[in-house]
Amino acid sequence: MARYVGGERGAKNAARNGSVVVVVDAFRASTTIAVLVSKGARVVPVASIEEAASADADFRIGERGSAKVAGFDFGNSPTEILTSEIPPDSTVALSTTNGTRVIDAAAGARAILTGAFVNAESLAEYLSRETHGDAGVVVVGCGWEGYRASEDEAAAGAILDRLRSRGAKLDERAGRVVERYLACSRRALKSNNAARRLERLGYGRDLDFCLAEDTVPVVPRLAGGTFVG
Repeated sequence: MARYVGGERGAKNAARNGSVVVVVDAFRASTTIAVLVSKGARVVPVASIEEAASADADFRIGERGSAKVAGFDFGNSPTEILTSEIPPDSTVALSTTNGTRVIDAAAGARAILTGAFVNAESLAEYLSRETHGDAGVVVVGCGWEGYRASEDEAAAGAILDRLRSRGAKLDERAGRVVERYLACSRRALKSNNAARRLERLGYGRDLDFCLAEDTVPVVPRLAGGTFVG
């Protein structure tokens, strides 16, 4: 059974139930993690800026309110990171407003993965192929500071739709998320609150990248506190 929940509370409940948790922060943490893993980097997600600043890492990536954290190497921009010279085997500390907090909330889950539009197909293929005992799959939309985010629900719908096509059963809420994803236009997502905030901060180039489906074929998995491919 595959389910959909939202936010930190949903992630905590899924972890307590021993589920496989997929954390979805489409604008932009999950997309950024996918890009970093595709470059061969190891990604250490941390909830606070202080933890990221003091981490034993080669690079520090962070944002608050979508803006780059002062003194860090990069903001949470997947297009910036894609063209950067981050070498394979680098260790990257990452802290974001929503995504890394939800990852932290999912601690103790059977497995923690990250998903977005860019790796929806690869993630669904992995989840349908791997066996996790009797653990269900819970897709968690991060949202924005406790509120729902349409881009996260749509990206979760993309993942759940692909799982359903591979024979997975969805609970009622997950089914509704899929239907909204199928009816949602890219234009609507590019004009929501999160997209307008990114445009104002000069990150408009990230939007098309984050909304492109199946362009970064990796499955970031948390192992020993670090996301690897």
